[in-house]
Amino acid sequence: MKAVVVAFALAGTAHADRPVHGSAGIGGAFVAIGSRGDRLRGEAMLELKPRSRFGGLLAWRTFDQTHDGIVMAGVIFEAAAARPRLVIDLHGELGFDLDTRDPAVGGGIRTTLGVIGPLGVALDAGLYAMLDDLETSRLQLATSALVVARW
Repeated sequence: MKAVVVAFALAGTAHADRPVHGSAGIGGAFVAIGSRGDRLRGEAMLELKPRSRFGGLLAWRTFDQTHDGIVMAGVIFEAAAARPRLVIDLHGELGFDLDTRDPAVGGGIRTTLGVIGPLGVALDAGLYAMLDDLETSRLQLATSALVVARW
């Protein structure tokens, strides 16, 4: 019994070798708050996590024919996962609004569900603030559904 206790005490925690992983997706977005007109828009994103739960994110959010959208770059953290089928990520971003040329800051939560092979569906909810001055600054709350390729 002493040998078993010593073996457990000496054995470190096992860390799985995490390969480079991420996803790229495109889909539709629904702007619930701060739409300035139409609420249904497009969205595209790319995220990469190099051998870690942390990674980088590039996104073009809430664009359509009349709105140029917002371009964001930021960090992403894999908060939970039941790989390879389910991943829940938290993301924080900085960027700018292409329509008004105002800086933007925001973040949200994204759930990615694997469907078949490398294809999946990502559901995202985010809150973004476009910062100009007190009169023209605005908040945008958006949800999106994206078709993603995962690796």
